[in-house]
Amino acid sequence: MSTVSVVVCSHLVSRFPLLVAALASLRVQTYKPAQVVVVVDGDDDLLKKLYDRDGDELILSTGGRTGLSNARNTGLKAVTTDLVAFLDDDATAEPTWLESLVAAVEDSPDVLGVGGRTLPAWEYRQPAWFPDELLWTVGCSHRGLPRSRQPVRNVFGGCALFRRGLFDEVGGFDDRLGRKAKGAAGCEETEFCIRAQRLHRGGRFLYEPAAVIHHRVPRERSSVMYVVRRCWEEGRSKAVLRMITRDGGGPVRAGRRRSPLGPEQDFLLRVLPAGVFDGLRLALRGRPAAAGRALLLVVGSVATVVSFAAAALPPAVRGSALAARGR
Repeated sequence: MSTVSVVVCSHLVSRFPLLVAALASLRVQTYKPAQVVVVVDGDDDLLKKLYDRDGDELILSTGGRTGLSNARNTGLKAVTTDLVAFLDDDATAEPTWLESLVAAVEDSPDVLGVGGRTLPAWEYRQPAWFPDELLWTVGCSHRGLPRSRQPVRNVFGGCALFRRGLFDEVGGFDDRLGRKAKGAAGCEETEFCIRAQRLHRGGRFLYEPAAVIHHRVPRERSSVMYVVRRCWEEGRSKAVLRMITRDGGGPVRAGRRRSPLGPEQDFLLRVLPAGVFDGLRLALRGRPAAAGRALLLVVGSVATVVSFAAAALPPAVRGSALAARGR
């Protein structure tokens, strides 16, 4: 039987009650973790509250506000088990979460890691204008993901499990990506998974929807501006991801190498148009909120593409454009 550690990163003392709930959900797992590691990224008040709580978790500190990628790497250094899982500090795992992840990774030696399904736990309720295709903007599984266990390019780091030795071979998460004090960037898991599959030709990552967590969505994230801002940040993150992963291309699929951004292209060309069409169809049948969902899909897509294009410009071109705008 494989041993598992779970790493939970947190950076704000205001999230302490949510963090305690996350840790409580790990204590009732049907597959018991050998160790739980909590990494505090730059909040001394949170660190003190954890020490005062006197739990059985290993408490670590990054020593300053360094970002999510570095916090996860800090936790990894303390992990010596066969497998390592990551759980967001504002999420709770269903009791069979770890069991489902472990079963999927042990199904075949070529499975490098497994991601689970993240359901939204709305503080109020999901707004009628909020499309399921954009649930990724609030850290949840979105429409378009597989409905059964399937290979994917990458997993999402707040609900995932990896073979621990993979990080020794490939290295940790790239701290040029991932959430920091300012900005809502991401993609550190995507870059890691691409890097891992380049080293392990034939290695796979899986999506296992039976491994479920519930991710809190506060009221302030239930706004159009938040969703559009997340789309903008995601476009910038994807531009950095493309820059980092450009040499060597993406994972091999069916005898050919896919673009590192192949899943994003599929999402833009297949999932989003279907969502827009469905929204317009329902709007014509007397459901006006569906028109709002269709409109937000268009606006979010445009924001992501424009942000990606702007961030992907060569530095000299960006500088010229900014200088021209300042005249």
